[in-house]
Amino acid sequence: MDPDVIIESYVSNVVSRLPRRQRADVGFELRSLLREELAGRAEDAGRPADEAMAMALLGDFGRPQEVADRYRPAGFTIIRPADAPQFAWIALGGVALQWAITLPAAYLDPSIAIWAASAGVAGAWWAPLPAWWLTWGLGAFWWPGFLITITIIASAIRHRRRGEQESPAGSAAPTEWAAEPAPAATSTAARRIPPQVLDRDRVNRPGLVLALAFWMLGATVLIALPWLPQLAPDLPQPLLDAFAFDPEFLQWRAPWVLVLWAVSFAVVFAELVAGRSTRTTRLVSVVGGAAWLVLLTWCLAAGPIFTAPATDGVVRLCLVGIMVITAIDLIVTLRRGVMPMREPVVGG
Repeated sequence: MDPDVIIESYVSNVVSRLPRRQRADVGFELRSLLREELAGRAEDAGRPADEAMAMALLGDFGRPQEVADRYRPAGFTIIRPADAPQFAWIALGGVALQWAITLPAAYLDPSIAIWAASAGVAGAWWAPLPAWWLTWGLGAFWWPGFLITITIIASAIRHRRRGEQESPAGSAAPTEWAAEPAPAATSTAARRIPPQVLDRDRVNRPGLVLALAFWMLGATVLIALPWLPQLAPDLPQPLLDAFAFDPEFLQWRAPWVLVLWAVSFAVVFAELVAGRSTRTTRLVSVVGGAAWLVLLTWCLAAGPIFTAPATDGVVRLCLVGIMVITAIDLIVTLRRGVMPMREPVVGG
C-alpha cells in the first residue's frame, strides 16, 4: 500500500475526532509532520519509504485517539491538582462521618429489627447491614455528588469570567487548539518523534470506574432481595417466592459473600487511586481470588441458595461460570504477582 495513503487514512482518523473548526488546520499540520518524518526515516534507511516504514512511524506516533487528545482544546479545570487531596478528604470524610452516625443508629432502630425478623435473619450480627446500606449507606453519597456539582458550577463561572477578562470587548477570544506545539522545522533530527513509554502495570481507570459502579449496583440488588417483600409488597407472590433466599444461606454463607465483596471493592479502588497495579494489590487479589473459590465451592456444596428449585439451579450454573472466570483471573494475577515489578517498555 502507498505510504501516502496510509498517512492520509491516519490523519483522517485523527481529525474525525476533533471539532469541525479545527480539522482543516490540524489535518494540514499533522499531514506535513508525518510526511517529513517519513521522508527523514527513508533518508536515514537509504531506501524509499514503504508500507512497513509508514506503519512503524504511525505506531510510534500514537493511537489516533491519543493524538486527537493532544490537539483538542483544553477545557476548564474542575479540581486543581493541588486541591485534589483536600477535596478527596472532605468528600470521603463526609461520607465516613455519616456512616459513623447512621450505622450505630441502624442497630438501635426497632423498624430494622422487624425487617430482619421478616427476612428470617433476626439475631444475626449483620442483619441490620442490608437495610442500612439500602437507606443511609447509599444515601451518604449525596455529599460527594453535591460537592462535585458545586465545584463544576464554580469552575465554569470562573473559567467564563477569565475568558471575558482576557478578551477585549467586541473581539473574539483567541483559540488555542494545539495542546502540544509542533516540533520546529529546523532539521530532520529536530522533528523526530519521541519514544513512547508503555507502563505494563498501568490500569484502565475508566474501566475500573465502570466495574466499581456495576459491582455496587449488583451488590445493592442482591442485598435488597431478602427485603423484596417489604420493599415491593405489590409484586406477585410467585415472583417473590422465586427470589427468596434459603434461610440457612442467609445465616451462614451470605455474610462472607459481603466480606469478600468489600475486599475486592477495596482492591479495585486502591488500583483506581494509584493508577496502576502493585505487588500489594496483586497479592491481595491472589488471596481474595482463592478465598472466592473456597467460598463459592462452599455455597454450592452446603445446600440450596434460593428456596425455589428453578432459581437455585440457574444461580448454581452462574456460580460455576463465575468460578471458572475467577480461576482464570487468579492464574493470571498469580503469574504477574510472583514476577518482579516489570520495567516500563520504551518503544520507538
